[in-house]
Amino acid sequence: MIYRRTWQLVPLILLGGSLGLHLITVLLFTHTPDRFAAFTVFPVWVWGGIGLILSGSAFLFLRARLSLIVSLVWAVTIFLLADEARSLGRLGHSPPLIGSRDASIRVVTFNCHSGRNLDLHLAPYLPDIIFLQEIRSGYHAKKLVEKLFNGQGDYRHYARRSCAVIVRGKIAHYLEVPGTRCQLVTARLHNGVEVQLMNVHLSPATTNLRLWRRDCWRAHYHNRLRRRTELAYQLAVLKQKTPAFRLPTIIAGDFNAPANDASYDLFGGNFVDTFASVGSGWGNSYPSTFPIVRIDHIFSTTDLIPERCAAITIPGSDHRMIVADILPRQN
Repeated sequence: MIYRRTWQLVPLILLGGSLGLHLITVLLFTHTPDRFAAFTVFPVWVWGGIGLILSGSAFLFLRARLSLIVSLVWAVTIFLLADEARSLGRLGHSPPLIGSRDASIRVVTFNCHSGRNLDLHLAPYLPDIIFLQEIRSGYHAKKLVEKLFNGQGDYRHYARRSCAVIVRGKIAHYLEVPGTRCQLVTARLHNGVEVQLMNVHLSPATTNLRLWRRDCWRAHYHNRLRRRTELAYQLAVLKQKTPAFRLPTIIAGDFNAPANDASYDLFGGNFVDTFASVGSGWGNSYPSTFPIVRIDHIFSTTDLIPERCAAITIPGSDHRMIVADILPRQN
């Protein structure tokens, strides 16, 4: 008798655990408090998967009908909160096509780790603006200008921080933001459009995932604060250089933070996340072999219209390359 009663409690414990996890997940992913950054660094579908396993197990134990309702609640929650859901719903949308161009500006951001054979990966996409992170040699950036634009382009390489901006056009002004892996560039593109560009590579994310340890939660908390402070400083320098974002502005790079990170609130209403707006397919960019987080981004001011965006797998890189087509808004 005691064994039977204990067995009947198992599905209730499983359902209670699933519902409790659901409540915690919804609260933390809608408010993203810094103290719980270790929780929200995982995609919401990771926690949703655990919740579905718990509720599904309850159904298998005693065919508890409530478990079906809990599972449905989890499914709806994942659909509403998962960053991947919107882009997967746009599978019918055309991504930036190889060898195809229109009046839009094609922008690429890529954490390339070295710079070798970049022309082979970039050339088919006919880019106008290229943001590179972890490109150690300015020689590779110079060669890209020669191979991609027949020398009719320009570049700036930040040697100490291993990043570069390359444009099909001419760079007019250039600034390296002290103490950070950030470049500010004002350029006139080949089509006459003037743009302000900011290449970003924020501090690396912490890799401590031992959630049962207090030091893990502290590490993620301080890691988020460090990136937010860094990004706030870079945006302040950008705004000081171009008050009220006088020129159309594109900010791109490796932010080392998932798409739901509270640090992106710093952009306010001035910028649009191109992938969140028009991206199609699986947009997560790291690690490339099994991308579970979207940490590489292209943001543009509202005087630019995102048309297409996609994440492209590049052999030999641990990041996927982000490609976006952006159209200048007509006055």
